[in-house]
Amino acid sequence: MERETHVNTKMLGDGECSYDAVVVGSGYGGSVAACRMSMAGIKVCLMEKGRKWEAQDFPTNSFNILSAFRMENKKWGFTFGAKDALIQVYEQEDSLAAVACGLGGGSLINAGVMVSTPLRARRNKKWPKEWNNDWEVCEAYASNMLQAQSVPVEFPNAKVMRQMVADEIEECSPSSIKLSINFKSKEASSNSMGSQTTDSCRACGNCLSGCPYNAKNSTDKNYLASARTKNKEYIFIYLV
Repeated sequence: MERETHVNTKMLGDGECSYDAVVVGSGYGGSVAACRMSMAGIKVCLMEKGRKWEAQDFPTNSFNILSAFRMENKKWGFTFGAKDALIQVYEQEDSLAAVACGLGGGSLINAGVMVSTPLRARRNKKWPKEWNNDWEVCEAYASNMLQAQSVPVEFPNAKVMRQMVADEIEECSPSSIKLSINFKSKEASSNSMGSQTTDSCRACGNCLSGCPYNAKNSTDKNYLASARTKNKEYIFIYLV
């Protein structure tokens, strides 16, 4: 087991550390949960598979992406790729599951598209009624934390992305689509949350294989960075 280098603590399982909660995974769900609990004074152990990726580690062409890819089919016993590869695809029966391996989880390899929750989804009776009172506040907080910004540049695959959003979310308009990517725009909020500083997007279109220019606001740069900066005595991160 490898301890995350920014955390000065004992390794999990040595009998000298105890935690109030254990979070498995550091994507949007895990990072938010770990950050919120640490802010509340709850001692959290967050575990993630893989390693911490730096901008220069991400693949920038089709050849390099092969070294960051792992495929596994348990039914046929077929596997290729490194165990800590960035993009991991698991095949079972008639389904495929693609996951990210590294601190930041799925936020490392998604497009960072942020759209407000459609009203038709919020009207679902399964949601607690109390949630509706704070919905906009919570979305605004997440948008601020992830530094969501309007897109001032045209990506090579922008038309495809817009069509996908239009097909999935009928109430969405182009003006409401934002990305958790830094464009150095006026929309970028201050760094008071303890987030790491990122560079400006170059519209290379490599968002889905990790940003090689340190412009994507993945959760390791905001939620986890904030927790480590402000509540480091309550959060412990292990990479396994």
